[in-house]
Amino acid sequence: MDGRQALAAALDDAATGSHRAHTQGTAVSWTVDGRFVRSFRAGGAASAAIAEHVAFTRFTGSEGPVVSLCVFGADTLVIHYYTGESFSVALPFGVERACALQQGLLVQRRAAEPAFAGSLPTLFSLLGPRSEFKMLGLGRAPDMDRMGRQRQLLLSPTPARTDGAIPVFNDPNIVLLATAASRRSSSQAQFVLCWDTGARRHHVYQCTVVDQPPDTECTADSDASLSQLSNISQLSASRPRMARQASLSVQRRSSAVPSIGAASRRKSGFASAVKNDRRSSMLGRISLNDSPAPNYAADIFREQRQMRAEVVLQLCWSERRSREEPCADACVCVVQSAAGADVVCVLTGGVLVALDAAFEEAMRCPAVSMAPVRATRPGLDDLLLVSPTGDLLLTLGGIAKPLSLPHRLTGNVARIVYTENDQAAIELVGHPDPVLVSTHVRISRIARALVDSLSFVLSRSAFLLLWRSAVSSILHAANADDEMDRLSSLLLHGSDQREPAASLPARVKAELRDRAPAVLFAFRLVYEDSALYKFEPAKRVAAVGQLLLRFALQTGQTRAHHALLRSGLVSATNMGLIETPAATRQRSADREPAIVPSLAKWALSVLDADSQPQPFPTLEHMGNLFEITDTEPVSGGRDSTKLLNVIANVLYQLALGRDAALVLRQLANDKAPMQLLCQLSVDMQWLVCSVIEDMQQRCISSWPASVLRLLGRYDMLANTNEQSDCIAVVPSSCRAAAKPVDSGDGEDDALAGPKGIVELCDQVIEPHAGQSYAWNQSQRSREFSALAFSRDLRLDEAERLLHMSAPTHTTASLDSAEAADGADGLKSQYLGLLARRVLALPLSQSLLRYSAQQLNPQDALPIQHPAVAAHFGGSKAASAWTVDAADMSWPLFHSGVAAALSVERDQLRRAHPSWVLLNWPVEPADTAQDNPDAMKEFNTALAAHAGFLLGVGLLTRDPVLSNSNDDRRQQQQRNSSGPLCNMPPWQAFKYLSKRHGLTSIALLLGCACAHRGTMSSSVSKILSLHIPTLLPPGSSELMLLSYGTQAAAMLGLGLLFMRSQNRRMVEVMLHELESIKWDARDTSARLDGADPAESTSECYSLASGFALGLTVLGYGQSTRTLADLRLLDTLSEFISGQRAGPPGPHVNSQTGSSHDATLEMLGGLSISARSESVSDIGAIAAIGLVFLGTNYAPAAQRLALPKSPAQLREADPFLMLWKSLMRSLIMLDAVQSTPAWVESTIPRACASSERGTQFPDLFRIRLHIIAASCMAIALKHAGTEDPRAHSTVLSYFDEIEQVASKPSLGYESSLTRSAAQSCLDVMCVATALVMAGSGDIPTMARLRALHGVSASRSYGNHMASHMALGILFLGGGARFTLSHSLESIALLLIAFFPRFPQQYSDNREHLQAWRHLWALCVVPRCLVVRDVSTGRMCRDAEVSLVEHAPDGGERVTRVVSPVPFPDMANVRTVCVSAPGFMPLRLDVMSGSYTRRLVCKRRVLYMQPLDDTPKRGLATLTEYMQWLATTKAGVDSMCEQLVQSDDPAPSTPVDCASVIRAVEQLRICARAARALTTARKSLDSHAGGCWAESTFLAWLDIRQRVLLLGRRDECRRMLV
Repeated sequence: MDGRQALAAALDDAATGSHRAHTQGTAVSWTVDGRFVRSFRAGGAASAAIAEHVAFTRFTGSEGPVVSLCVFGADTLVIHYYTGESFSVALPFGVERACALQQGLLVQRRAAEPAFAGSLPTLFSLLGPRSEFKMLGLGRAPDMDRMGRQRQLLLSPTPARTDGAIPVFNDPNIVLLATAASRRSSSQAQFVLCWDTGARRHHVYQCTVVDQPPDTECTADSDASLSQLSNISQLSASRPRMARQASLSVQRRSSAVPSIGAASRRKSGFASAVKNDRRSSMLGRISLNDSPAPNYAADIFREQRQMRAEVVLQLCWSERRSREEPCADACVCVVQSAAGADVVCVLTGGVLVALDAAFEEAMRCPAVSMAPVRATRPGLDDLLLVSPTGDLLLTLGGIAKPLSLPHRLTGNVARIVYTENDQAAIELVGHPDPVLVSTHVRISRIARALVDSLSFVLSRSAFLLLWRSAVSSILHAANADDEMDRLSSLLLHGSDQREPAASLPARVKAELRDRAPAVLFAFRLVYEDSALYKFEPAKRVAAVGQLLLRFALQTGQTRAHHALLRSGLVSATNMGLIETPAATRQRSADREPAIVPSLAKWALSVLDADSQPQPFPTLEHMGNLFEITDTEPVSGGRDSTKLLNVIANVLYQLALGRDAALVLRQLANDKAPMQLLCQLSVDMQWLVCSVIEDMQQRCISSWPASVLRLLGRYDMLANTNEQSDCIAVVPSSCRAAAKPVDSGDGEDDALAGPKGIVELCDQVIEPHAGQSYAWNQSQRSREFSALAFSRDLRLDEAERLLHMSAPTHTTASLDSAEAADGADGLKSQYLGLLARRVLALPLSQSLLRYSAQQLNPQDALPIQHPAVAAHFGGSKAASAWTVDAADMSWPLFHSGVAAALSVERDQLRRAHPSWVLLNWPVEPADTAQDNPDAMKEFNTALAAHAGFLLGVGLLTRDPVLSNSNDDRRQQQQRNSSGPLCNMPPWQAFKYLSKRHGLTSIALLLGCACAHRGTMSSSVSKILSLHIPTLLPPGSSELMLLSYGTQAAAMLGLGLLFMRSQNRRMVEVMLHELESIKWDARDTSARLDGADPAESTSECYSLASGFALGLTVLGYGQSTRTLADLRLLDTLSEFISGQRAGPPGPHVNSQTGSSHDATLEMLGGLSISARSESVSDIGAIAAIGLVFLGTNYAPAAQRLALPKSPAQLREADPFLMLWKSLMRSLIMLDAVQSTPAWVESTIPRACASSERGTQFPDLFRIRLHIIAASCMAIALKHAGTEDPRAHSTVLSYFDEIEQVASKPSLGYESSLTRSAAQSCLDVMCVATALVMAGSGDIPTMARLRALHGVSASRSYGNHMASHMALGILFLGGGARFTLSHSLESIALLLIAFFPRFPQQYSDNREHLQAWRHLWALCVVPRCLVVRDVSTGRMCRDAEVSLVEHAPDGGERVTRVVSPVPFPDMANVRTVCVSAPGFMPLRLDVMSGSYTRRLVCKRRVLYMQPLDDTPKRGLATLTEYMQWLATTKAGVDSMCEQLVQSDDPAPSTPVDCASVIRAVEQLRICARAARALTTARKSLDSHAGGCWAESTFLAWLDIRQRVLLLGRRDECRRMLV
């Protein structure tokens, strides 16, 4: 097999481009417009003849028809969508040939066994990847008897049908050769070329889909026959009805398919796999490829009485003579005639036959090859053929024109390989490599416009004859001027004597003569349109004027002729050429004067303030003006006067004083309005641009997007567009280079923070010279940092503290001989303490670098791992920490999450699911199983990749804009975008099949976060597979699910059904809480296993409580369908054994554990390792979230704390903290940011703050309740930077920090210090939540003091303080903050659960993966004004917030951007102004979409003044030059006329072009006056200069003509 690529399939799609499929060996490559898309590889039996088994077609997708590449294998059809989706369809038979329809496939099966070969169908249709292969129906045409004999065309014994059903196409002699469809957008015609092995003839069938109406261009007989098909939907047979089987199994896959063979073997883990079970469909029950089938096999089709026919074939042409074998060059195509009608062309045996609309032979000529090509008309196909002599010919209207080719190609063309738009790939004799040649026939615009305009005047038949004659003459013209000469000769004299000669039929001449006024009208419109083109040669425009005058004179329209002469239509030098001898003129006394439209006269009349404006007549008005009813305009004929229509519409709407959106609506709806305007003359360009500039300042955001885009108001488009990256709405040509943000070194920078951090750093921090902690920040992150922290080093210090790969420098010296003996032990001990701090840093890194780095979708995302190393005593060599027993999986997992969250979220949401696979770690080879280093490296990368999956899911989508649940879910489903949202099931199955605990947790949580609130059925199925309650009995043991995986799946269900009140899910979660409550099994032993994803039943109970609370979040007693469940009573019974348990003693397996072991496990807290009921915390969480913010006192009372000292001393301190926190969140409105309110939450028995006056147990209870109250304040005021809340939390932070820092002198003091340390973790988070993203220095100073390495600080303590520091500098600081909505409060509560892990793999009560759910609550911190063209920040932009005052008036609040986002509760209008930018006004009424969008993005876009929409148009300087040229021409003309005394001078003066220029100047002057009068004044400087200059130029010209002009030619310039 050679190494050349062969073209296997081709398809030209108007929407996506030219698709090509090339094969090389067993590989298939897909390109679009020469751009590589993807490649596939076929294996097995399909590789033998793969070129014959590849086809392009279209299948109906979710958003309409989608281009698809179909690759046939031995028993599997793989369908690849252009959008990236792929499907595998099991084939019930072997495929011999497949051809494409407009939508779907025609497939011919391989020959069956001789025993029943004559009874089985051979042709089938497939209209979709989820459809079955269906037999074809046969339409009975009236000329079917011409086939000579009746064959086995029907299933029933007799061909005659009496029930009106469609017979089955069951001719075993028919062989499929090719298909063809019309590429005309308004046509659905498609045809099939077949070979009849019995009659030895070629046949052409018309193919019709039953569900679609038949083609309207068929004959009367065909219409009568096809009209019956639209009402028939079933195939009929004589046997009784049988039950149908299931459809073909379809497996949906992604675009990354290794091979066809592998695709057929792939199995799905969720619904059903692709199985080669031939009984899966009706057709599959017949063994067509195996050994001879039983006798009843052929009867199967007859028994399928109710099978639906999707495609019907109807015979429309049959070859005249029989031949021995089918022609190798047989093909069929559809082209368009001169009128745009479809013509079917069939090539067989070197003879080309063209069939007309009645399927009669209209043309027959010899040809070797043929193909449709778009050479002369946009959107219509012409026929390109190769003659027997090897020439390339272009036929149009039955006329063949040889194309000019290079000398070496002339006469050597063998065949046409393919065509693409106006180019063709041809194969030369003796050269297999194709050569690309151009087939475009360039006809001048004016010639085409003149001919097309006659389609509005002449009858359809007469126009076709005219077009045929005109094209036969024009195609042989040497240039554009020659085209006009040839066309003028045809229209004026009826013939063209140039070679080749052409003449008009008598019928056409008669219609031209009879309809002369209408013809003159159409020609004048073409002339007016041509005069508006900037680059149209004046000679060519003058030729149209000459044609007008001659035609008016020859047809006897003398009045029109004199009117045209007076209007200066042509120059005086050409007057002699127009005068025709009197004997040859056709004068008619009874002929009415012709209607001669003039744009200048009409414009001056409509712009007159005292006139009644009337619309300018167009080609569409000719039928009413001249009472012509038998015309049929050609496709694109209305574009013959496109510029004229645009200018006339603008002037007319301007004269009426219409709204700006109506003035430019027609122009804005054009595909390329700016390109259209660039073709206008200079004066007309400025006329339109002045209207655009005037409307730019007054447009409103409610105008259509097309009008706003034309006006250049991309800022309004961006402010009302939900796209995350709104710079995409600005064309690339309109974007300027982004300028760097000012560093803010000036003293006037009011946004810079205080300088106290510098002194703080100098006092405490020892600088490390030459060490850099910089990282690759994006532009937006840098500009916020430059604005907020340019005057101090707080951000640099935060980056240094949270850097996880730089070695630590310690001053401890180990050089003494005494210390040398135990140096290694001391180093190991220090490094072990250092590891607690370093391994907790990845969680803070995810906060610090959130959405701050650029994404490169071509490369894998680098993941930085924490490194524990230290330099001792100034040593240059760093000592690294070696992992012994500690599990590093979770720190690596957090590193992966941090890497994913560091990517710009707008860029990550546009990433393809295949990019996720690109980051999959390289698996070790099979021989590396015994290599522990290779396996360790792979497991390390796998844990990091699991965190990467979770991070991708967390960044998928922003919070929704709508408030109602239905709108919320619909909007979330509509806005679902991102790698995990579009991940195909097979890719998810690949991850889950690895049975890696962390990967399963990450995928389940990531998919749930990406689809949160949508109730997606596909994601719910994946999650339900990991909930034992939702599985069949016994299946959970087979899956060996860990509690960590179950907890992740359960919380994922809560996120997926967030606020949906789904009854089924609520019942499942209640059942889980109840079953765990009385589960006496000890699950802590499972923590001793090697699986880092393992957890205990406490974690699963908490997950069930959280999931239940999220499902019914904030509804409380107002639930619609859950009232009978009595959630409050039921959940209250799950707390602390308030309900009698099941029979049998309830034994706590942990009561026998030693107290020391408990302290060691739980960090020294005086609480039991297992509560009385493991469902206590989960049930409390469920009550708190269900009644979150409802202020429902009975629910808060259920969580009341004990009052007596005895009860408090026996209570679990953490349980008191949890109850107090959830009770405060229920009564959210009662939470106050004052120390008095905090003290009011403390029971009286614990109220005293003096440790010596109360029991240590009560003091520890007090510390926990204070931490809970401060956490409630922080959650309520998260991200608000409220000063009262901040000062209150800081005061209690200092109090608890003092207790935690005191040395422990005994057992009780040790317990108190441990409790204070746990509460201090909560206080760190609470302090940072209030000041999220602000970089507050007092908070940072306190958190920095906790950064040191100490034996008293555990992994969880470092995690809390580091996460708090990351919250303080969220996203690099000043850019993001945290939301405090109900959903955000619930998610923040889960993420910052007030019990942090003690060890690296501690997931006992809280899964460490949940710590990253804060990413779902991130919102922009500041209201920012940006340049819409560059995206950079607009500094000093003033934002005016107009709100309704209580007294009924308006109150305006002015702020300077960027500023912390203000309260938008009462704001109705937002006005923005900035130097160098257009003013912006947005209506943000309550409940409006724009309001929700502004509150979500917190960004306002502005349009620069210098970024006007006139890019590429004439400048003001060019317009001034045109004015000067016009004035100079008038002066010269007047002087020549005045100096000449002869009334008929021998040297005539050419004044036609000057008169046209003066007319256009008068139009501009009148339009300028209209604009000035309507608007009082033009706001823009350019608009004022244009209006003033136009007025002055017109007055100057008028004065000069009146003073110098004494002849009629001079006066004519003013009339």
